[in-house]
Amino acid sequence: MFVEQSELESLREIYYLTNGASGSWRKLLAFGDSLEQQLKRKLLWIWPTMVDLENHNHFLAKHHIQRILSIGCGSGLLEWLMAAAGGQKISMHGLEVDRNWWQSKYSVRSFIPLNYVEDADQLDDSFLSGCCNDAPPCAMLFCYFNNRRAFLEYLRIYQGKWLILIGPHPALGIHTDPNPIQPQLPADGWVLRERLDWTDRNVVAFYEKCSII
Repeated sequence: MFVEQSELESLREIYYLTNGASGSWRKLLAFGDSLEQQLKRKLLWIWPTMVDLENHNHFLAKHHIQRILSIGCGSGLLEWLMAAAGGQKISMHGLEVDRNWWQSKYSVRSFIPLNYVEDADQLDDSFLSGCCNDAPPCAMLFCYFNNRRAFLEYLRIYQGKWLILIGPHPALGIHTDPNPIQPQLPADGWVLRERLDWTDRNVVAFYEKCSII
């Protein structure tokens, strides 16, 4: 796999800025602003602003959400930024497929702890609850997710009550499934509690399940 020198240098800088417990998240945001758009999107699809992160973490603190499980998180760099900006008060974990890829020499390293779907015989209640249950409150996060069938299956077995959806504003014409504003959630008590409009017309939507059985 060929990686351009500029990308390698950018990755080295990102690794340096994320080193340690909290790293230098403000410097990382500034570094992202200095990158060309094509490389910027390749390394991280969404580069939030400081205000974006502050608003996001304010909502988490308001509702005492202490843990987040990010489905299909990739390298988890966005999730690292969220946690670092919040003073590491949020425990971030990711769930991915294809352990061989994410642990290979070709992959960008993981910035948050990763769980792998293939470690479970099947996606069942015990597996997801082991990653994220509701004591203390947690949230399941989908960022630019685009697999309706998988989304509904995760939602079916999820035992928590908070759901965070990140994606494009519908007017941009970029398809994700679910879309944060029009997610077409199952009719079992999911209520939109907050919508944050992030930079570059990204949307972060918080949904609460009000009728957990």
